[in-house]
Amino acid sequence: AAMSDDVRLGARFARAALAHDPAADDLRERIVAQWGQKALVSLAFALTLARIYPTMKYALGHGRACQRIQVAGTPVVVVRSAA
Repeated sequence: AAMSDDVRLGARFARAALAHDPAADDLRERIVAQWGQKALVSLAFALTLARIYPTMKYALGHGRACQRIQVAGTPVVVVRSAA
């Protein structure tokens, strides 16, 4: 609800495109009509690049699944503070 209409359109398109949802077709047309073909290409690159990082990270051996940390058999809650 806090998103502007423009951001909402981009987010809906991203979700639909990544899910291979047919709804992406209408959203794609709306994006091209509103901002042009260059905007669509920019969104397509952004979606593609967003998938590269986690794939590369996992392929290099840094993509471990989240696991509960235990010390001496007791679960430990890890709290990260904002830097």
